[in-house]
Amino acid sequence: MVFPFGGFFGRDTDFPREPAQRSLYIRYTLARLGAYWNILLNVAGPEPLLKNKTYLTFDEINSLGAEIRRLDVFGHPLTVHNPTGPDTFRDSQWSTFGTLQGPKTTDRAKLGDLLSRYHHPAKPLYAQETLWSGNKNQPAYSDTDLRKHAFVLMMSAAVLNFADNAGNSSTGFSGTLEPADRNQSVHDIIKGVWDFFETVPFQRMKPMNEIVEAVEGRHAWCLAEPGHEYLIYLESRGVVNARIEGGPYCVEWINAQDTSQRRPAEMTVDGGNLRSPDDGDDWLVRLYHQTQSP
Repeated sequence: MVFPFGGFFGRDTDFPREPAQRSLYIRYTLARLGAYWNILLNVAGPEPLLKNKTYLTFDEINSLGAEIRRLDVFGHPLTVHNPTGPDTFRDSQWSTFGTLQGPKTTDRAKLGDLLSRYHHPAKPLYAQETLWSGNKNQPAYSDTDLRKHAFVLMMSAAVLNFADNAGNSSTGFSGTLEPADRNQSVHDIIKGVWDFFETVPFQRMKPMNEIVEAVEGRHAWCLAEPGHEYLIYLESRGVVNARIEGGPYCVEWINAQDTSQRRPAEMTVDGGNLRSPDDGDDWLVRLYHQTQSP
């Protein structure tokens, strides 16, 4: 998939300012690129509403977004690149997915909370500048941070744009644009998380953190298809309680450090007192019916 960082109306570009010319430019761009299925559309970027560096107004973005949406007969997903913070256009009728820059933090409780708060319940969420390893404007993520953050992002039903930087947002792998200079180990960590979610019915599940509670100060995130399947992520081993329906359920603990390690536990009717294994670090627990594949 291709996400145009600058979008139709990029910062510091010579895009047309007169309304008729803008419309012609939008039509021309869609005519040239619209037939490509793998393109996401972006009204403007980076950060047209960046504080003290605004180059389009709120009303202009809304007007341009509505026009692009109306003219795009191909029906591409459409968004705008937001500055750090909430998605200002979260509830706009023209946007079909939200784009976040951040939150940039090593606090996974904060990460999950803000992703949930900024996520429109009926639209996909693109976490673009949220986990860029080596970027000077983001925390110094450890390998453990990368893994745990990736799980929280996926449990929040966010699409992650991962980056392997060495400097600012324009530097590529380890400071160059050469794939040979990549830090392969950090890519492997993220891919390992993505590969795990290919093994569960992710597309049918939605975030339901409100039905789980971890004990002793731990944090838990939940994806669920209520009455059918539940997946819970604990960022550290311990006990979690879940309010479930449609039991009983088989219980399987999955080692988040190596998701090929899976351990069955006693079945549960009510989802109470689910206790992880005593070893390892972060764990997932999957609740599923016996008729389903483990």
